[in-house]
Amino acid sequence: MVHATILVMFKPGTVDEARKISKVPGVSAAFPVFGHYDYVVFVDVPGLEGVGQAADSILKLGFVRYVETLVER
Repeated sequence: MVHATILVMFKPGTVDEARKISKVPGVSAAFPVFGHYDYVVFVDVPGLEGVGQAADSILKLGFVRYVETLVER
């Protein structure tokens, strides 16, 4: 199992759509934060490929401007 954290930056005025992130496969927890990023997402997936798929799925939601992925080792 691979554990990762995805830091998410939203497009302006779209924070209300953040709930959709919780429905992305592999997401185990997600919550809003203050600072440079708007949301922190924890992902648990079988392999590294799943981390990339989760990050891509989040980025494709339409209201997300940027994601940064941190993989736990």
